[in-house]
Amino acid sequence: MSENSGFWVVSGLMWLAFLGKAPGLRHNRDPLYVLVCGVLLLGGTCFACANPDVIGVVNAATGIPNVSAPLVYAMLTVESALVLTLIIYWRDWSPEKAGRWVRWLMAAYGLAVIGIVTLFALGDAPVERRVDFDPYYAKTPFIREMILLYLAAHTVAGVMATVLCVRWAAGVTGPKWLRRGLRVLILGFALNIGLDGSKLLAVTARWCGGTRWDWLDSEVSRGFAFACTLFTGIGFVLPMVGGSVERTLWAKRVFLRLGPLWRALREATPAVAAALPVPWWDVELKATRRVAEVQDGRLALRPYRNPDVARAAAARASALRLAPAKVAAAVEAAVLVDAMAAKAASGDAEPPLLDDGTATALPALDQRALLRVSRMIRRPPFHLTAGTPALRRIPAGSGQGPGERCEG
Repeated sequence: MSENSGFWVVSGLMWLAFLGKAPGLRHNRDPLYVLVCGVLLLGGTCFACANPDVIGVVNAATGIPNVSAPLVYAMLTVESALVLTLIIYWRDWSPEKAGRWVRWLMAAYGLAVIGIVTLFALGDAPVERRVDFDPYYAKTPFIREMILLYLAAHTVAGVMATVLCVRWAAGVTGPKWLRRGLRVLILGFALNIGLDGSKLLAVTARWCGGTRWDWLDSEVSRGFAFACTLFTGIGFVLPMVGGSVERTLWAKRVFLRLGPLWRALREATPAVAAALPVPWWDVELKATRRVAEVQDGRLALRPYRNPDVARAAAARASALRLAPAKVAAAVEAAVLVDAMAAKAASGDAEPPLLDDGTATALPALDQRALLRVSRMIRRPPFHLTAGTPALRRIPAGSGQGPGERCEG
């Protein structure tokens, strides 16, 4: 693996994050969304262009030694402005205040880009330096000023972003993924200050007549750059994708852990299983459908629910000193197991009749409650059916009245 492969890894990760969000640009014109995409795209491009291998190709293609330097520095300056703009719009500032800050930033960093290009054109950098351009030309007129200008713009952006995020994080009460993203951003911007500091130390050492600090620019700053880019990229993406990923993982968990209960109910009440296929990749839809089918299965077994089984299961669960939520899950699991056995024993006979008010006696359970019931079905803390199943179906022609009222 090439020693410069790290540049491609970081660039690839940034571009991959951009490609993951790019389709949303067709329908989402939210400035925050557009800015995040811009930061990801430009961040990956900056790292690709800072790769010494790419620097050599660009210099050779243009015929201008070191033309990659102002190109990369200008892109870094633009990225700094975008990052600050994103943070400003991210905060709960008034539109007037945010607009003033953004206009000031655009003007200041626009002038910085013009200054970088102009100073490079005025200077003389005939010897190609792919790795140590800054310390090598630290004393060259106009090139020296160009280096200081881009380092100043980059450092100011890093300090401002760190201060803004620290102040914001101290009082933010928003979504947890926003808070997590802010903490990661603070780390990334702090590393950004380390990047600029190591470069400035190497340049200062050249001003003092020494070369032994060049490694700060060629080696240490590279490590800071890798870490800074990764953490800031993650920090910007987390608030926008963290919630979606969390919902997907939760849906996957619900879908899988409801399996035992869903399979038991589907076998007992086949009619509740929908025939319409669900796309394999839509985990949230699959989980929603499984929850709905479980709820429908519970309702279908309502005529066979035995309150005596519920009372016996509650007594057993309480004797085991289970938590109230687990007691409720154990009771529901016991009642369902008994109801499924009663339905199976009744064969094709009509189910018992229900009183008019019974429909409101079986409330739907939330997802967490259903997961606990499914776990009790799979690993019960005691024998769920609390004795002989209550085969409560009244045989046809027996002369007896309708089945007793069922309570949930």
